[in-house]
Amino acid sequence: LLSSLYLFHTVKVSAVEVNTPEEIFVENGTDAKLPCTFTSVEVISSAASVSWSFQPEGAATRISFFYYFNGKPYPGKDIPFKDRITWAGDLNKKDASISISNMQFRDNGTYICDVKNPPDIVVKPGEIRVRVVEK
Repeated sequence: LLSSLYLFHTVKVSAVEVNTPEEIFVENGTDAKLPCTFTSVEVISSAASVSWSFQPEGAATRISFFYYFNGKPYPGKDIPFKDRITWAGDLNKKDASISISNMQFRDNGTYICDVKNPPDIVVKPGEIRVRVVEK
């Protein structure tokens, strides 16, 4: 009788959890900070990155407009946020927030904050519904 020996190797996979408010209201013409924080059991390394995208109200597609990697912000050059984005976070403090200046009614929609901190996996990016309102 031959007995089999099975070795099980378990790999612990941990996840980055991204936290954002569900909805924020911003006065037309003012600056908005879009808060995005995260938890990760891994050390925040130079491989960590943040990407932000925007889904305009009523649109089916998302527009990628901001990327942060290796200590540097890379704001997109495209409309609708050209020259209005500022990095407001600090990855060492698990903060991936950005600011958008001069918010307009056309900025209404859903903003998606996606944080990657390898080898952690991202379960779900954070989503903020932004409502630009009259002063």
